Order: sequence, then C-alpha cells, then structure tokens
Amino acid sequence: MKINRRFFLTMTALLAAVSFTEAKQVEKPTVEGYSSFAVIVDNATFEKCRPELMLYKATLESEGLPTFIVADNWANPEQVREELKTLHKEHKLEGCVLVGDIPIAMVQRAQHLTTAFKMDERKHPVEEASVPSDRYYDDFDLVFDRMEEHPAQGLMHFFAMSPTSPQYIECDIYSARIKPQVSNGDPYKQVSAYLKKAVAEHKSKNEFDQFLSYTGHGSHSNSHVAWRSEQQVVYEQFGERFKHRNNARFNRYMMEPYMKYDCIREMRRDDLDFMIYHQHGDYYRMYISGDPQTSSVDEHIEQMEVRLRSLYQRSPAMAHKSAEQWGLDSVWYTNAAEPAMIEKDSLLDLKQGIILEEINDIRSNVRMIFFDACFNGDFRNDDYIAGKFIFSEGKTVVGWANSVNVLQDKTSYDLMGLLGYGARIGVWAKHINILESHIHGDPTIAFYSPECEKYDINRNALNSDPKYWVEQLSHPLADMQSLAMTRLMELDYEGVSDILLQKYMQSPYAVVRSTAMRLSERLDDENYKQILLKAWSDEYEFIRRIAVTRMGQVGDDDFIPLLIESYIKDNNSIRVMFQTTFSLASFDRDKVLAAIEKRFEKASFHNAERYKEEILRYVDQRTADNGEPSALFNISNREDTRWRPFYISAQKNHPYHQFTDTFCKILADESESEKIRVLMAEALAWFNISVNKEQIAATCKQLLDKGGMSEELTREVTRAYSRLTSKK
Repeated sequence: MKINRRFFLTMTALLAAVSFTEAKQVEKPTVEGYSSFAVIVDNATFEKCRPELMLYKATLESEGLPTFIVADNWANPEQVREELKTLHKEHKLEGCVLVGDIPIAMVQRAQHLTTAFKMDERKHPVEEASVPSDRYYDDFDLVFDRMEEHPAQGLMHFFAMSPTSPQYIECDIYSARIKPQVSNGDPYKQVSAYLKKAVAEHKSKNEFDQFLSYTGHGSHSNSHVAWRSEQQVVYEQFGERFKHRNNARFNRYMMEPYMKYDCIREMRRDDLDFMIYHQHGDYYRMYISGDPQTSSVDEHIEQMEVRLRSLYQRSPAMAHKSAEQWGLDSVWYTNAAEPAMIEKDSLLDLKQGIILEEINDIRSNVRMIFFDACFNGDFRNDDYIAGKFIFSEGKTVVGWANSVNVLQDKTSYDLMGLLGYGARIGVWAKHINILESHIHGDPTIAFYSPECEKYDINRNALNSDPKYWVEQLSHPLADMQSLAMTRLMELDYEGVSDILLQKYMQSPYAVVRSTAMRLSERLDDENYKQILLKAWSDEYEFIRRIAVTRMGQVGDDDFIPLLIESYIKDNNSIRVMFQTTFSLASFDRDKVLAAIEKRFEKASFHNAERYKEEILRYVDQRTADNGEPSALFNISNREDTRWRPFYISAQKNHPYHQFTDTFCKILADESESEKIRVLMAEALAWFNISVNKEQIAATCKQLLDKGGMSEELTREVTRAYSRLTSKK
C-alpha cells in the first residue's frame, strides 16, 4: 500500500508535538545553593514563553537561588502538590510561582482559617462558598479531601479540609501566582512581558525608601486613632529611614472630595516602592472614598439628591420611605430614571473608586501594592484587581491581595519591616499567611538594602536551630525579634510561651508586643491570660482593640472589670469601644451588671452617669434581655425553625460562654434534629480559646467514643474536638 508522504510527515509531526507537550518537562538548576525555587508552568505557556522563562531562571540563579522550571499539562491540584512536596524534600525548596493555567484549589470547611469569610456552604453554589487558596500548595501538613460530588469547573477543583487535619496554617514554602488576565488579550504575550518586567526589577537594586499608606472611607470605622497609630509601627519597623525625610506618607479619604485621582498620581510615581490600600473592595473594584463631605447648603442639597436617586435605582419604595423620614417629597428624586441623570450619577460613582477597565491606563509604577481589602485578589475570576495591576504597563511587579473578604480588625504590618532589609517578598509572606492571602507576581523580588549581606534574612529565615533564634530575640531590628518568636513557635521550642510573655511585658516596640500576643493566642495558656490582662491598656490602639475582642472570645470573668474600664478610658477609640461592648455580651449578664454598679458606685469623674447609662444600654442591646427574648431562649427554642439555626451559627463570631452547659446538652441530645446538632458542633469548634473549651472537648470526646452518629455529625464533632485540643 502506498502512503501519501505529505500526510505521513504531517501526522508524524503532530504526534511528536502532542507527545512532547503532554510529557513533563524539567529544567534543572545550573547552580547550587542553600535552598531552591520552582517555576510551575503549563506546557503551552512554557513553549510560548520559553526565552523569558529561561531568562527569569538565569536571573534568579545569578542571585544564588537555584531554580527549577517544571512544565506539564497539570490535570489537578494533587499533581502539582506532589511535585512541590518532592522538590521540597529532595532539593530544599523554599518557594514556588504558579505560572499560567495552574489548577485552583477551592477550599471548604476551613472558614476558621480565614479572617472574615463566613458564607453558608450549604445554601450557596460551591464555586461561591469556597475559598480559592494556595495554602493547598504551600502548607503540606494540611489535609484536604476532594469533594467528589462537585466536578471541576475549568481550573477550579473543590476540596474540603479534613477534620483530622491540623487546624492552623504553618507554611512549608511560599507561593505566588502569575495568572494572565483574559481582557488583556494573548496570555503568552502577557506572561512574556511580565517576566521581562520582573527581571528588570531584579537588576534595578531598588531600595525600599518610598512608602505610602492610603486609608479609604469606612476602613476601621474611619477611626482617627487607628489611622494615627499606623504611623507608629511603620517608624518602628523601618527605623531612621522614614523619620527625618518626607518619604513615608499617610493619606486618607477625606483629604480631597475624590481621592481617586490623588491615588492614581501616586501610583504613577517612578520612585514609589510600596503602597498599601486600606479600603473596601471586590474583584472588579477598589472603593477609594465615599460620598464627599459637604460644607454649604447647596452642597448638602446636591448630595441629598444624589443619595435619594441612588436609593431609587435600587428600590423606588426605599427612596420614597427615606424621603418621607427626612421630610422631603418626590421632587428630590423624580428625575432619577432619566438617561442624562443616570449617566451623571454613574460618573459621580466612578469618581469614588478604581475599576478593572481603568487599570491598564493607570500604568502604575509602584513596585508593590498591598491590597488590604476584600476580593481584590480573587483569582478564580478571569480578571481581578491585583492581576490587572501586575500585567499593566509600568513597574508594578507584585500585588498582595485577598481572594475573599477580609477582616478589618487584623494587622497589616506583621513582619513587614523585613522587606526593608532585603527579605524576598515570599520569605516575608510565608510566615503571615491566612487562607485567603496571596502574592500575585514574582515572590523572589527583594528590595535592595545596604544591610542585605549583614542581615542575610533570606538564608537565616530557613535556620532550624532554636539556639540561633533565641539569640535573635535581642536583634536590633524589631521585626527580626518578631521573626525569632515566630520561628521558635514553628519549631515547637519548649520555652516559647515564657518568651512570648517576657517579650510582651518588656518590649518597647508595639510590633513586637503585637506579635507576642498573636502567637501566645495560639498556645492559649496562662501566659496568654497574663498578656490580655495588660494588653487592654497598651499604648498601641491595635493591641487594645484585639485584646478586648479576645477577652470576649475567652470569657474569663476576670476580664469583666477591665472591659468596663476600657469603655470608660478608651472612649475616643471607636473600634476599641465597639469591640468592648460586644465582648461584654459574652459574660453572665448578672455578673456584668454587678461589676458596672461596683465601678460606678462612687465614681466622681466627669460625665460618670452618662458613661454608666451608655454601657448599660449597650449591655441591654447586646444581651437582648430588655423585654425581648433572651439569647439563650433564641438558641434553645425548638419551635423557631427559621431563626434558631442563625442564632446558633452566630456563636462562631460572638460566643456566649455563660451558656456552655446548655450548648453541650443540645449537642449531645439525640432527640434534637440532625441539622441543629451539626450546627452546634460547628459553632462550638469556634470556642477554641474559650475558658470552657475543655468542657466542650470532653463532650465531643464522649460522643465520639459512644459512636452511632451520622457521618456528617461525626465529621463536625471530630473537627470541633481537633480544634479545641490543638496545642497551637
């Protein structure tokens, strides 16, 4: 039989190409070092961007970082994770970057590892109720079970965190993503251009000496005290670098009617190294400011009209009701549906935020942007804010952002000072990760410092000798002291609890005290209580805010008089006061009322009666015992099938320790519905620093030993027991 030669050659070439692109390809390091780094890339991106990837590899190796490039048609996250674990075991892998079409692990049943994400996983679609998280790739100890009932959707693969998994994050390596944006066109051109930009930044020897923080409307409840204290920690972390020069700026939403344009000007600066945005956000928008402040009658009227038209667009009935409440008629918003007015209001709204479609034209030059906001790093989407910035023209090479919503009551400055002294961005991020936080861009970028060689942070951070880290507790850099405490915790150093107590009690640095308190919480021992007993009056607002919050989550009666004192003495700190009133609801109502009476019995300070009335009103509101059904009734009432589940789940955020006996009885009561027992098990898992956690754990243990529970209830009781008995 005669074979067509052209057909034969064509088929041979196609088969060769298929076999080549389907096979794993590995480019090994050409240098040796104390650690290594991996570029995980899909085959198509590797073939299209090979010159740039090889240049990137050569650049890292010229800095002494041996680099692997591993290309494959990655079918699932398990395949990627196994590759990383092997490299870590055999080649001391310190970090990786995921380039192109790399599977995304969508995680459920791990909301306690997020700061704020609490979406009901039963009611919402799995792709919405899961957290996109690369902790799947960089924390090898965490255990995940594939959710077989939910097939993969594109790059998204769905997992549930196992109840037998460690219940805390402690990353083995750092990770980052370089994921092209669909609206930017050819993904391979995007990756190539980005890698060239990253290589240029590696060669720039750019020093971390220009810093800008921007606080948007609604961040930290617009608290001036919280905003002011941010400057304190920045100066602690970077020493003299910012103290005597105008190169650290702290801007705020109210400095101009529309601060968006000021932010854009700042991002275009060629010399700006680092910018942090404290603001609300979504994957498609940065909320820079709210309605502008008005100062004249005409401005007041105009703003009221804008507000009513906005309400009308959402609901005409809502606009009508609000107008009536304010003594206004429909004339104020009758033109809300006119095309010209809709366009005008849309343009006004656009002045208050930055959206995806604008980012390419901004051409941002700030080298790293920290998005302290919700969803700006939601990489499950085709396009997202952090990704848009790193792929736009300009010099922005790194975005640090969150894939879901994030809590405002968390610090953004943990270990950040390390970046000013030569730490790779990945080395910094490895020790502060939460489930939703991610690096977008090159994690090996490091700002130049004349003291890089002196401190050698990247190498020393990998040191596993506890004696070395004990010595670093007196390091001249505050954040090296914080890193020392962090590493001692990671190494399970026997005396770490006493060290944390000592550092909190004696350190002059707020960032060190904050780290000591945060790490001590994981141990949750008597030393942690001693820290809280002092932290409520710390000079640093953030420590005070977290201290009063944690007092409510612990529920020790010794904290009641301190919370009352905090309300009196810290009344100007709006976030502290807010958390204080919520925490008081976590204690026995009669004990709280008795403590209030005792404190004000002979009080003679100015406005003592007003303070007493206020705090009593808050106690009534929070404990719902002023003629309304009590909190305990709402949780115990079997007839309320609509709201009872809500009140039980609310214990995750605001625990009522005083009702622990009842909660344990509900959990153990076989006559209760399966749904209620499961919800109670889930809620009680959040009592992990409660003064009553041993009682709850004992109940869980009894139920597990007895057996006979459904698969779901067994899983959640196991998870609760695991969290409540975890040593850190």
